Amino acid sequence: MLIVTSAQNPTIKLIRSLADKKHRQEHGLFVAEGRQVLDRARAEGWEPVYLLTTGHSDPWGEAALIQLDERVMGHVSAQKNPPDQIGVFRQRWTEGVKPKGVWVALEDMRDPGNLGTIIRTADAAGAAGVILAGQSCDPWAGDCVRATMGSIFGMPLVKLEQKGFLSLLKEWPGESVGTHLKATESYRRIYQTPSLLVMGSEGRGLSEETSMACSRLVRIPMQGGAESLNVAIATGLMLFEAQKLQG
Repeated sequence: MLIVTSAQNPTIKLIRSLADKKHRQEHGLFVAEGRQVLDRARAEGWEPVYLLTTGHSDPWGEAALIQLDERVMGHVSAQKNPPDQIGVFRQRWTEGVKPKGVWVALEDMRDPGNLGTIIRTADAAGAAGVILAGQSCDPWAGDCVRATMGSIFGMPLVKLEQKGFLSLLKEWPGESVGTHLKATESYRRIYQTPSLLVMGSEGRGLSEETSMACSRLVRIPMQGGAESLNVAIATGLMLFEAQKLQG
């Protein structure tokens, strides 16, 4: 075990730099904090590049084990109350989409907190995976990883450019169901598998070309004065309705 007592240590500086998207992309790494989150990573077969701890930790594969004092851990952690363990992992994307079960597709998702909540909800609902289409925010950002509460390690993530996403919609063998405020059909329906649930961005919803490419459009009825639902809540409703009513 390497013992580090300075926040100026080159490895510590590298890990701290991963708070910026530029450096995450450059190194292909991301940070996950806390024992509960790391337990999920271990259960899913992930292995960290670096494992930082303020106390005892058993070896984890080939991970470089680094012991820090609480002061240095506080420099590394993005939380007000730093955990006693932090893992640094390689980013992992899933290549291709296997049309089986229920997938969630997110077009131009911009808020990392919403994205993390959706990944966690998709995990809870037993979804097959999450597709990030178009100009999505970074799922490996700290805000997103924290919001997943460990589900980032158990949910396949696929990244598609808009053109590839539209091709997927046109070739999807089951039904692709988009949410749209102008739709007339309720989201409470029987969902056939494989299903692709298509959700739009927080600001504008689905683009016109994407909504036209979906085989069905549905809406979530609202009785109050709000114009729309938070996209993470709307996705959760869709996911659990699809899970409940699959034909």
